[in-house]
Amino acid sequence: MSDSPGPRNFSLRNVNSSKPQVYRTDSEAQSVAASDDYYSFSERAGTSSPDSQMTAMHYATPQSRPSSQASSPVVAQAQQFVIQSSHHPEQEAAEDRGTPRPATASTVRFGEDRIARISPKSDDTVRRVPSDYAGPAPTPGLDDTPYVQYALNQLTREEEASGPSRQDSISTTTDYPTDRLIWDQGLGYFTRTRTPIQHIEVPERPKYKSPSPQALPQRPSSVDPEAFVATEAPETSLLYPALNYLPMVLRPWALLSAIFACLLMIAGMAFCNVWSHRHHGLWDYEGLGGGRYFVMQFLPQILAAPLVIWTFVIQAAVYRTAPFAIMAAERPKGTVLQRLPILPRNFILPDLSHFRHGEPLFGFSLFTIWLSNFFSIPLVSCLFQAKYYSIDREGVWRWSSVQGLGWTVIASYGLLAIGLALLLFRFVRGWSGLMWDPVCLADLISLIQRSNILHDYEHSEVVPDVADSLDSRVLRLGYWKLSMKREVFYGIGEADAPIRNPSLHQTEKSQNQPQGMSKVRFDLESQRTVDGEPLDHHLYSPSTRYRWTPWFLRKPAVIAWVLIVFALFIAFVTVSFVNNAILDGFPPKLPTLPSISAFSSSNFLYSFIPALIGNFLFLAWQPIDLYYRALQPFVELSAPDGATADKSILLAYPSALPIQVTMQAIINRHYKVACLSFMSLVSISIPIIAGGIFIALWYPSDNQIRISALMPAYYVLIAFCALYAVSFLALWPSRRRYLPHDISTLSDLMAFLYQSPLLADKLLREPRSKTDLVTRLIVAPPSERMFPTYGFGIYVGRDGKEHLGIDRFSRPGRTDMLITTGSMK
Repeated sequence: MSDSPGPRNFSLRNVNSSKPQVYRTDSEAQSVAASDDYYSFSERAGTSSPDSQMTAMHYATPQSRPSSQASSPVVAQAQQFVIQSSHHPEQEAAEDRGTPRPATASTVRFGEDRIARISPKSDDTVRRVPSDYAGPAPTPGLDDTPYVQYALNQLTREEEASGPSRQDSISTTTDYPTDRLIWDQGLGYFTRTRTPIQHIEVPERPKYKSPSPQALPQRPSSVDPEAFVATEAPETSLLYPALNYLPMVLRPWALLSAIFACLLMIAGMAFCNVWSHRHHGLWDYEGLGGGRYFVMQFLPQILAAPLVIWTFVIQAAVYRTAPFAIMAAERPKGTVLQRLPILPRNFILPDLSHFRHGEPLFGFSLFTIWLSNFFSIPLVSCLFQAKYYSIDREGVWRWSSVQGLGWTVIASYGLLAIGLALLLFRFVRGWSGLMWDPVCLADLISLIQRSNILHDYEHSEVVPDVADSLDSRVLRLGYWKLSMKREVFYGIGEADAPIRNPSLHQTEKSQNQPQGMSKVRFDLESQRTVDGEPLDHHLYSPSTRYRWTPWFLRKPAVIAWVLIVFALFIAFVTVSFVNNAILDGFPPKLPTLPSISAFSSSNFLYSFIPALIGNFLFLAWQPIDLYYRALQPFVELSAPDGATADKSILLAYPSALPIQVTMQAIINRHYKVACLSFMSLVSISIPIIAGGIFIALWYPSDNQIRISALMPAYYVLIAFCALYAVSFLALWPSRRRYLPHDISTLSDLMAFLYQSPLLADKLLREPRSKTDLVTRLIVAPPSERMFPTYGFGIYVGRDGKEHLGIDRFSRPGRTDMLITTGSMK
């Protein structure tokens, strides 16, 4: 019997007998022992010696009664275990003196990845697996020794009943002396003997298959135990909506409406062409001005303009949706985040980037939109010309449709209808992967807060080009779960890849991060920091913080635009009114008489070219307006005291309608954005008016043909051109509109968020709808009296280091965000 004083408390966990192994921890502060009476173990790897090792063995005694597996609930789950450890010399000396040894902890590893602890106390160094526990936890203070002895007795008898003893099936190596504990069936406990013992190698046995239906499914061995596993949302849960959300303009009924508008334009052009050809024109010509002149020279452009604005909204939705749709489709394209733009580029030049990312339907649709927007208004402006017809022996001038131009316009709108139909087919056939329309920074935070690719963005906030600093990864947007957990979550991730972002899955780790901000000193002469890092790439460097803005909005470019536009405007007005050049008309320098198909070279030239120039000015203004909309959240975030969510991370100007942008910007007191967005809409009047002003007329007094202008419309054109030129003065970019790098891709924005505590903020934790997200951000948290403010500057990230990006301006226990990076705080 044991002579160790004091109560003994044991906890026997489930035993998986598939691969019995010995598990040792490296902690210097713990030692392990299965029992004070029977064995003592050491976790110190460096203190083991041949004389101090002890192995627990079964003593082969005659079988006294048959084995009964039903007598113990543990026997059905465990057939053998081996405990091998080291004995502390200090503890052995204490035993010889009769001094009681302190109760220690023991760990036994069962199977491949499950660890059970036999101890009255828990140890944080061993990860517990709740699913491994078959019953309730042991009661503190209760002596479990009889139960352990009874279980060991059942295990020993099971060995005897199953066949030869354990010693018959072991292989030996070099002998060395050890202390051996031998279980005696008759005495009912272990006895100590010091004999040479051989190294034991236990042969493999068939893995035990647990009958428990609650066991987790096993992933392939190539998948990390804590890897991202793609999954589907539970069908019966309302917390996981279907990932098929589409912006309103991309929904089937909206795209069908746009296609129907194209078909109406095609039908109208076809009717004019056929009727004019068969009935000697469309309408009698009544001279310069009047209602018929307005219908034939201005109304076609006016009808084409709304479709142009509509396609702007459609292509903006395609740009911000396409990267997510590609990831939801799991296409093997590894540069979607860093190479595919989310801001439209399809204005003056066509954007073919979607073809390179495996989306020909998106690419073809955007190309047809560009083709239509660039040429539709100039073409329809010269569609109708006045032609002389001899009818019933009388000559009459009539408005006729130019056959070649008419069919060209029909082909242009036909291609646009096909492109929109393919776009409809693309979204009907595939998933968008979205819960709602991702239009603001807060939407992006909810998509990446649990992503496992954020480690790629280390220090990316200060690099000039984020795309060049990232590796190519095939990503997926959808529902995920960890391979060893049942929880389902939503976001962007890499399948079968490790978590790499444990603080979002184990939030207690992030609570121990250091707080406060370090101070960095500069060596201004060498343009380097004290740690040798180039000043140009440092967080505190003004040249890093204010490095980038679109090339057409940089100060030298803005100065050039202002000079060029004002010079052209002055030249335009001067040429128009010196010597009454426009009022008295000017020679066409080209043939004027219409052909059989009603085509007149001079009329075509002086309608198409002015409309094309005006359309170029209109399209050139769109990127300016777009970037001012996209940069406005950063302008608010760069305020000295930050900004509230509704004026910063919830701003969604790039996705709003033209009139809607202007109204919202006025309400938010963003007057520069309101002015520029209003001008982007009003500037479409320039090609509309320019395409219908000029017409070739016969001057009997001079006996020649001259190009004349409708002077009231010409004065209106001058007014719009003056407004357009003056609007360039509002382009002067403020310091807040400069950023470390571009913001045209998802990766560019993620570089400012990858270490932000906002990713683990409770306010933004896994919202299930846009309404849910907005409500959390515009309502003050219960524990705070004031609305939280957000800023763009230097903050302490979740890794305890300083980063440049977006976070709450002030957090309890931390220094306020450093907004002004030009000087030290």
